[in-house]
Amino acid sequence: MNQKDALQIRPAWAEDWPALRQLLQTCGLIETGVAAQFDRVRVATWRGRIVGMALLERYAEGGLLRSVAVEPAWQGRGIGRRLVDVMLEEARREGLSQVFLLTETAADFFARLGFVPVTREEVPASVRAAPQFTYLCPISSQVMCHILR
Repeated sequence: MNQKDALQIRPAWAEDWPALRQLLQTCGLIETGVAAQFDRVRVATWRGRIVGMALLERYAEGGLLRSVAVEPAWQGRGIGRRLVDVMLEEARREGLSQVFLLTETAADFFARLGFVPVTREEVPASVRAAPQFTYLCPISSQVMCHILR
């Protein structure tokens, strides 16, 4: 079995929360609001072990990708890319035309996946009203957008 076959992306389960909370803390990401949207969380597992996660919030005028986290020992293996690809595909299926994110440390990673820097003013009001924009993420965070085709 090759590496790609062993990596699985699946919806999060309630019993995943302790491991996901630890992963967010390890990666220095905010856990606020994640548990309340568990149905929107996807996890990456390697032979049953959680090695990554991502969350896509849906708003009237676009999506907000957040909580993209990969265990440090597992970074650089394409897991983050797979998670983002899955979330963008879900956004397309849901009829979203654009997905935004805020990042302090991973702008280069997201740029390689097709996200481009934008100003906060370019973000639609419904997305900009999200807690990440209003109070959770620092004003110094880079805002990025991916237009879905």
